[in-house]
Order: sequence, then structure tokens, then C-alpha cells
Amino acid sequence: MKIVPFKVEGPYFYKTIELYGFLFGADPIAMKKQFQLHSQYPNFEGYLMIKDDQVAGYIYGYTSVRGQYYHDLLANHLHPYTGWVKDCMELAELGVHPRYRRQGIAKQLIQILCQNRREKTAVLTVRKNNTNAILFYQKQGWMIIRVGFYPNVPQEFIIMGKVLK
Repeated sequence: MKIVPFKVEGPYFYKTIELYGFLFGADPIAMKKQFQLHSQYPNFEGYLMIKDDQVAGYIYGYTSVRGQYYHDLLANHLHPYTGWVKDCMELAELGVHPRYRRQGIAKQLIQILCQNRREKTAVLTVRKNNTNAILFYQKQGWMIIRVGFYPNVPQEFIIMGKVLK
């Protein structure tokens, strides 16, 4: 396996969209637009884990700033805990194909994404019923900041955070 930078171009980009759709049942056209939008955010950084020319896993994040849709939702929900989003990286997406899970891919991707970030904190959201993901993030040093987050969807999410520095 090899880790390559996430870019919104080329064959791996489309394979990443396919994997995202497989994992979450999302519309590939909408995800392509979302990934392209996120790639323009400040300090966008992402990585792909490639095995046999296939995307086994992906991750990306960026500096979360006022005016970004999700930043503003998080900031409103985290009030009065706004210190979490003042100098913050948002871990926007992380996914691993089921065939490659439990091989340390997600852990490696998180480590490489977080290792050189300049922000003080990082935040992410995860569905409240995704117990495996919550436990995984906790093992990586993330903590639950708030529960009861509904980012304009009917499912409840949990906001998790990690101090980077």
C-alpha cells in the first residue's frame, strides 16, 4: 500500500467518489462538487491509501473559518465552547473500504493529516449510532465535546475534538 496526496483531479479522485458513494450511498455528482468546494478551503490537505491501484481509504481536512457552512453550524452548536473552532482544522472526511478495515489504514491517515497542522484544535462529527467510529476516534485521542448535533439532517451526530498542539 502507498499513501498519495488527495487531489480533485485524475483517476484516484473519481475512485474516491465511488468509494464514498459505496460507503454512504451519496450522490456522486453532489459529492464531486462538495469535494471540489472543500479543496478550495484554506489549508486543504488530504491523503489516499492506494492498494492495487484502488482507493482503500481517504481522508481530508482544512482550516475551519467563519462563513463556511459547516463551521457556522458547529460554532452555533458549540456556543459557549467556541474555543474549539477559533483556530481549528475540520476533519471533513475519512473513509476506508470494508475489505481493508482493521488494518491500521484509518489510523495512518489520521496521523499523517494531523502531524503538521498549524491549528490548535481539530473537530469532526460522527453519527451518534456509529459506535465503532466513536470508539476508534477515542483511541486516537479525540474526545466527545457535544452530543445532540443535527446538521440539517434527521440523524443525531456527536461533535468530537482533539487538541493538536
